[in-house]
Amino acid sequence: MKNINFKILNFDAVRNTPVFKESRSGEYIEYGSDNAYPQYLLDIFHNKSNKHKAIISKKVDMTTGNGFTEPATQELKKFIDNRYGKKDLEYVATRVNYDFEIHNGFAMLIRWNAEGTRVSAIDWLPFHKCRLSTDEQGILVSKDWTQARKAANKPVYYPMFDPKSAKSEPTQVFYYIEESNGIDYYTLPYYSSTLSWIELDYEIATFHLASVRNNFNAGFILNFATGVPTEEEMADAQREMERKFTGSENAGKFILTFSDGQDQKPELIPLEMNSSDERFIMLHREMLTEIFIGHSVTSPLLFGIRTEGQLGGRSELLEALAIFQSTYISSKQTVIEKSFAKLASFSGVSEQIKLEQYSIDFSAIESDVTPKA
Repeated sequence: MKNINFKILNFDAVRNTPVFKESRSGEYIEYGSDNAYPQYLLDIFHNKSNKHKAIISKKVDMTTGNGFTEPATQELKKFIDNRYGKKDLEYVATRVNYDFEIHNGFAMLIRWNAEGTRVSAIDWLPFHKCRLSTDEQGILVSKDWTQARKAANKPVYYPMFDPKSAKSEPTQVFYYIEESNGIDYYTLPYYSSTLSWIELDYEIATFHLASVRNNFNAGFILNFATGVPTEEEMADAQREMERKFTGSENAGKFILTFSDGQDQKPELIPLEMNSSDERFIMLHREMLTEIFIGHSVTSPLLFGIRTEGQLGGRSELLEALAIFQSTYISSKQTVIEKSFAKLASFSGVSEQIKLEQYSIDFSAIESDVTPKA
């Protein structure tokens, strides 16, 4: 048996829970072992799962999509207009909300007047650009933390929001994270336990696309009948095979080989797919369920997914919306409202600031389904 050896090519590349630790420079806390966990979450949102992106986008629409309620005083109107900021506060609230849904935290750049008595401008600060200082008293901001050594990306320090030091430090950062038990410094997205299913959505789609492009070829075992190589030679061969043929994007590719005679030709042993269509259908259903659970979705109907037993009528949609509003949306709105209310109190505003509740436009739905004459 000494001439038989096995090498297993590992297709698994699951990202572990991020580690938050002090940077080598001692200036800030790294956000993950590569200091790029927020960028990873953004990549998942923008490029991986259309379901994940659609759910988050719909949640943002439900939370801040209708803007703030009509102000009754000029003070609140001026505050929302945010005259000296880059955008009005309804825009800022929406961008903040996206960060809240993707990262479970958000940040805003606050500028005080010269006397340090009044907040004069509020701008959205992209959360993925922020890193917590080691003493947790400030935020370092870089355009690109993966290339922070470049002059253009050199981190800039801002103190945390503190009205007491507004005159001496007129530019501050309002920084909020949803704290998690047992996790220091930063936070994890509330859907973190579902990230494997979200990534699976992308891998399945990529696998099927590659299979279609490559004529639906199955996987195989590749055996070289040329003797057992050394450990170093096997490692080299493994790395070359993984580089060229592993991953969902390489599904169905073929291998061209050359051999010196029949006895040394490589042998391809196909792996039967065994009703793969049915298995993928079942896997897709389970994946969809797990993504909805991870996102605290109480009714897929609100997100355009009709399940068995659901008719999708007006009363059913309204009931589903009421449940989701009370179990999820209201708590998110409260966090955002309290954050802006705190800033408004330093802008001469006494009126309560509130976000409009989401409502379903049934007339638009009915007009979409009404047959044309």
